[in-house]
Amino acid sequence: MQAGKAMADKRHIRQARFDDTGAIYEVIRENPDEVLPRSYQDIFMHFDRFYLYDDGEVRGVISWQVLPAINAEQSDRCIEVISFSVRRADQGRGIGAVLLQHMTGLLTAMKPDRLIVLTFYPEFFRRFGFVETSKEKLYQKIYFGCLHCTKHRSPLTCPEAAMELAMTDKGVG
Repeated sequence: MQAGKAMADKRHIRQARFDDTGAIYEVIRENPDEVLPRSYQDIFMHFDRFYLYDDGEVRGVISWQVLPAINAEQSDRCIEVISFSVRRADQGRGIGAVLLQHMTGLLTAMKPDRLIVLTFYPEFFRRFGFVETSKEKLYQKIYFGCLHCTKHRSPLTCPEAAMELAMTDKGVG
């Protein structure tokens, strides 16, 4: 924990509103090496999928997207945690932890087969039950998003770790 900074309180998590678009945009842009950028218009059109840590100032954001079912015969109901960012000055206070716990609870209620994330911080996600997986197993992600990434020549050479949280009918697997 940073000296003089209070630890995060889950009561400060709320769903985003239209007028939060600018703050979301700025929090994501503050971590360009760790979080893929999103246009202002993309955030505006998908603001309803964002949750914020807001204690009077937006200090962290998290969002999600459903990935397409590649094979309708063997549907893989997969949800990806995306645009997960905490302002640099507020990192180490537990804001990311309370945001991820909140998001995981919301997404679990949707009954997906698994949650996935691509991250530079696998140790953080392991604390919440995520395990590393092969990017080759994330066909939907590669098809839906990675092919359009401008940071790396190939999704398979991207240095981010692929992680998943398997679900069961009772919740987290």
